[in-house]
Amino acid sequence: MSAIFSKKNLIIFSVIIVLTASIGAIMYFYKGGGSDIGLNRLKNNYPGLSASVDEIIKEQNILKADKNNIKTYISLGMAWKTLAEDVQAQKIGDGKEYYREALKIYQEGIEAGQRKNTVLIVNAGNMAKYLGDYKLSEEYYKEAIAISPGETTYYLMLAELYEYSMKRSREDIIAVYEQGIKRVLDPRILRGRKDDYLLRHGE
Repeated sequence: MSAIFSKKNLIIFSVIIVLTASIGAIMYFYKGGGSDIGLNRLKNNYPGLSASVDEIIKEQNILKADKNNIKTYISLGMAWKTLAEDVQAQKIGDGKEYYREALKIYQEGIEAGQRKNTVLIVNAGNMAKYLGDYKLSEEYYKEAIAISPGETTYYLMLAELYEYSMKRSREDIIAVYEQGIKRVLDPRILRGRKDDYLLRHGE
């Protein structure tokens, strides 16, 4: 009797898994991710997204033809980001699923570029920030700094992430500015931002 009951439970459990997977796949494609079919459905449902969707499909086809084209990873990631912003602007949704697609493409590009392309790395950090994964964003910004220590923008991004998103200590934020001031060719922007930060905090 118990063996029959266990077998029955196993069958029910298997059916539930199949149904859950099927529903998840349907929802994923309905939201526009994963295939041209899903993207075209999104375009048909929301004509205002047509330009963004067409750009994604175009860049996807280019990438399929050449997986080593680093510029295409950048442009495809930007296209997904634009779709996310359009979805938000048109009050269709929060756009996070498309930010996740952008992050995924940037991560693939980072690997394809042997983790040397700081544009991809920083863009991945930006997408992680939009998705609320501040720790991952921090890791990408630090990686970009390690590769290009003379780039002012990367220090600014990390300092702003610390101040506004991660709420890090004064010491941590000032340390980023001071690290950059020592390394960049023209430190005036970083000095100005550091002074502004101190002024805003009564110092």
